[in-house]
Amino acid sequence: MATMTDFKDWLSGANLEDYNDVYCLYRAVNDLDEWGAFKCTKKETSKGNMYFLKCYYADDILMLASDKARTYFLNHIEKTYAGEEMDIEAWYYFKYSMEKDD
Repeated sequence: MATMTDFKDWLSGANLEDYNDVYCLYRAVNDLDEWGAFKCTKKETSKGNMYFLKCYYADDILMLASDKARTYFLNHIEKTYAGEEMDIEAWYYFKYSMEKDD
């Protein structure tokens, strides 16, 4: 298991085809918690905070080396999947409501 910093490369192995997985990934990093198949932990160092993101079905761990990197990663996820018009919460609930069969 390797630790990597290229989040676009890491994301390619995370299999984010389902909106639930995207939402869980975002929430895990945002909340520093475990959501679905993702778990994000924080390590405090003398140079600042570092964040480690594990996906239970991927081989590598993603390291976000600073608060700035974590914020950039979250913004990337939100813009890539939710677009410019919605935030991640609105996008998730929109997808959820479109999937419901009432």
